[in-house]
Amino acid sequence: MTQADAVASLVERRLGHALDPDLNFFEAGFDSLALVELHEEITGALGLSLPVTAMFTHPNLRALSDLIAQGQAPAPARQDGARRRPLGGSRRDVRARIREEGR
Repeated sequence: MTQADAVASLVERRLGHALDPDLNFFEAGFDSLALVELHEEITGALGLSLPVTAMFTHPNLRALSDLIAQGQAPAPARQDGARRRPLGGSRRDVRARIREEGR
């Protein structure tokens, strides 16, 4: 299974049905928080270093898969040795975490 196939599988599992690869994520039923959560799932499952903004700048399955197929480096280990925290909490908590990790 290619990384693009794995991404498609994760997206389709989250939606509960197959997704037209050219359909915008928002039109398919995702909202911003769901895309951030999907980003965490994709990067965690595939070990990709992919900015969360890629979910918005590559707004459909085909564009996101093309980006990943171009070759993303494995996610770098954190300098402090800490593991990534799972997403959770309120939207405010998630936004604060995104700002914190974006530094």
